[in-house]
Amino acid sequence: MYNLKKLGRSYFSDRRGSIAPLFGLMVVPMLAITGGAIDIGQAITAEKTLQNALDAATVAACGGGTGEQTTEEILRAFLAAELADSRMGLKPPAQDGNASTNIEANEVELSNTEFDKESGTLSPTVKSKVPTTLLKLVNINSIDVEATSSVKCGAKRLELSLVLDITGSMGSTVRGKKKIDSMKEAGLDVLDIFDRNLKVGATRIALVPFSETVNVGSLADSVRGTIKSGTSSSLGYKKLKFKNNSNKTKKWKASKCVSERVGSHAYDDAAPNCSGSSCSAPVGHVYTSSGSCNPGNEIQPLTGDKATLKAQIESYQPSGYTAGQIGAAWGWYLLSDKWGSLFPSGAEPEAANPDELIKATIIMTDGEFNTQYSNGVQDRSTRSSANNGSSNSQFEKICEAMKDPNGDGVYDEDDSVVVYTIGFGLNEYSSTASRLKKCATDSTKYFFPYDGDELRAAFKSIGKQLSGGQAGLAIVQK
Repeated sequence: MYNLKKLGRSYFSDRRGSIAPLFGLMVVPMLAITGGAIDIGQAITAEKTLQNALDAATVAACGGGTGEQTTEEILRAFLAAELADSRMGLKPPAQDGNASTNIEANEVELSNTEFDKESGTLSPTVKSKVPTTLLKLVNINSIDVEATSSVKCGAKRLELSLVLDITGSMGSTVRGKKKIDSMKEAGLDVLDIFDRNLKVGATRIALVPFSETVNVGSLADSVRGTIKSGTSSSLGYKKLKFKNNSNKTKKWKASKCVSERVGSHAYDDAAPNCSGSSCSAPVGHVYTSSGSCNPGNEIQPLTGDKATLKAQIESYQPSGYTAGQIGAAWGWYLLSDKWGSLFPSGAEPEAANPDELIKATIIMTDGEFNTQYSNGVQDRSTRSSANNGSSNSQFEKICEAMKDPNGDGVYDEDDSVVVYTIGFGLNEYSSTASRLKKCATDSTKYFFPYDGDELRAAFKSIGKQLSGGQAGLAIVQK
């Protein structure tokens, strides 16, 4: 046991404890250095978050928004959404038009929001201050972070066809809303996404409403030949004589709708060449008891006129069975430059040019394909078998041909169309869903929304993908 006096003398004569005051003096800078690494790491993370949020917002603003929104309003809306899960929030816009240079911690200031029409670019900047923790010990209360995005809007042009199912089943209701109304809202969302690029001519959109056929209106004579007077059991006459399933003779009338092609051009995009009633590579006729057909809504070739597209979409009404193969084929034909001479002036598709042009189609359906034709008549109404087999097998072949027109097994950009598919309300494991997955260009391009909200989200996601590819994003990080 130590003697207390001896222990006392030993303690007061010991000089080794002199390190304690020195350590005390070093605690603050050591904590500052250690904390600085943490604070700087948080600032780097915050800057990356800002950059990603601004990139997404800039692409969205480059594409458009609603026609009533300013570029700054679009940027702010998307920035707010992208930053929702972070600790950063947008600084309110200046009321007098003069932005304040004072930025509070965790507050994001947006500037340079004007779209440069001459160069076609949008180059916004965001700044913020990330509050520190231990760096405050050395009087550093925040770290400045900044991000800049530069997007050349419409760097690539876009030709897009919307192939939209307006069959009878689209009149059914899901969660209190008719499917057709949800589809209309989703279609109008797409127009809003590309609003600015539609205005400047960088984007053109075609519409293919389909049900048991496709209504081509005034194009009918130039794609399936003119109709001769009289009645015949051969195609091309005003009335077609055939035997129905009850072996009774029927005389049905020619319509302005068209069915699938037969022969060697059934699954390619060769353009019809018609002189009067004589055609090479024609599309199929459609005969009905009244001469009318489903759908009543006609196709809309490529246009940048948003008002025309909007009016068409809003007019759609559900009716009829489902011939998805005909809708898909026309989604392709309206994008093929081979068909250019058949369409009105201004609606001609451009030649493929992957460096400057994107060609894409969105095929949306809510049900099984169940309609195919035999010599111009639905096979359910005649004793004859369908010329090309089932609509399902035809759809698969059309999809494959669109993605790989050269037949070499490679989905290159030289001639192919980027295919997106949407199965509205379909079981993801159904045979139709599997067919839609196979039809899409890749696994990022098929969707299976259940209700209207999910359908709109799917269309917006596709629009974002396409507008991002079209924008030609050029990021400058600071």
